[in-house]
Amino acid sequence: MAATEYQALARKYRPQTFDEVVGQKHVIAALRNTIDANRLHHAYLLTGTRGIGKTTIARIIAKCLECKDGISSHPHADGNLCDNCKAIINGTFPDVIEIDGASQTKVEDTRQLLENTQYPPIAGRFKIYIIDEVHMLSQSSFNALLKTLEEPPKYVKFILATTDPHKIPVTVLSRCLQFQLKALTCDEIKEQIIKICNKEGIPCEDEAASLIARAASGSMRDALSLCDQAIALGNGSLLRQSAIDMLGTAGDGIVTGILDLIKPNSDKDLGTFLDEVRKISPNYKNLFDEVVLLFHDLALYQLTNQGKLSFFTVPSEILETYAPLFSPESLQLYYQIALQALEENGQAPDSACVFEMMVLRLLAFTPEKKKLG
Repeated sequence: MAATEYQALARKYRPQTFDEVVGQKHVIAALRNTIDANRLHHAYLLTGTRGIGKTTIARIIAKCLECKDGISSHPHADGNLCDNCKAIINGTFPDVIEIDGASQTKVEDTRQLLENTQYPPIAGRFKIYIIDEVHMLSQSSFNALLKTLEEPPKYVKFILATTDPHKIPVTVLSRCLQFQLKALTCDEIKEQIIKICNKEGIPCEDEAASLIARAASGSMRDALSLCDQAIALGNGSLLRQSAIDMLGTAGDGIVTGILDLIKPNSDKDLGTFLDEVRKISPNYKNLFDEVVLLFHDLALYQLTNQGKLSFFTVPSEILETYAPLFSPESLQLYYQIALQALEENGQAPDSACVFEMMVLRLLAFTPEKKKLG
């Protein structure tokens, strides 16, 4: 009997309805209102960083417009998909044409594509063009696209997606209904990871989900790809140690160790701490990134006193514990020292030496000098 083909989590749990989209509430609400009121624009532009749902939302819009049951922001609420929606999911619907702007930059490709807009849809009520990474088109391609955007046939809809809207000509931007998608917060990603693991029956440690959510930098797609790797490493479980081994970090142990070392009246031994870090042999680039973010978050937390805000990447427990121990001036200085170490890391022959010199600088500029014992 043939084994069942494994489907990557990012593909298996790609949202198929607006209800399944994580975050982006402002965008989803606006799209639902325009679709349900039948105030359909001829061109939509979805912008934002990678892996946050631009192409996914474009396909959901296509299903909302092409569904056999009629135009609705809630197509097939009962789960019984029509043939049109099934074909769009499978990428085989003839009237939804997906183009990768990065690979079709020639003006000849764009002209050939746009020539087909004169022909009405075959199976749906609209002919929908989804152009991903549209900013990669050449200037000549944009000029060709602009002519169609100015006066498109009533049955033609464009959904453009890009990570860099600044490279799109203003003449094109002005003819699109624009939606800026936001990077997902660590909490949103963590909750989705735990939810998916529960559905899959995969044991999941809370800190493992937190580590992956922070490493994903706002991208759900990246987070689920990292989950696949960590689950394989953990032999079917999402474990803290597997996430640490995969990401090359030491969890929060090293960064809290730094804070314990430089806090007032510290009794932590410098030599023992540095020896422990050497034995762990972390990914130093990631570690420097974490230390920079640590001092950034501590400084912001001192002024906001709200550890659950979306711009924090450091766990609120660490912020609550350590922020009161340092002056704002000290944290500003520590941030600069950590940032300098990050810059030096690419120049020094040994990243461990850069880390150790960073720790020595942090100690040298603490209000109370520490013993280097």
